[in-house]
Amino acid sequence: MRKSDRINKRNRRLVHKFYELYGVKRNRIDDVLKELEEEYFFLDQDYIYSLIFYDKINYEYYNQLLSKSKQPTS
Repeated sequence: MRKSDRINKRNRRLVHKFYELYGVKRNRIDDVLKELEEEYFFLDQDYIYSLIFYDKINYEYYNQLLSKSKQPTS
């Protein structure tokens, strides 16, 4: 696996974990970023935030997760 593939996979998991902690469990964003930094990905909080909200691909994935959660269940 190429390095860029691993980075993309990591970013996707990061976005999904952010969604779980912030969108599903409804934790505060500062607490979520701190937890992602210290417990899961060991990246700076500012970097995590920018990966989610300033990277087009990651932001689109986050919006997909949000839209799936807003769909009514049958």
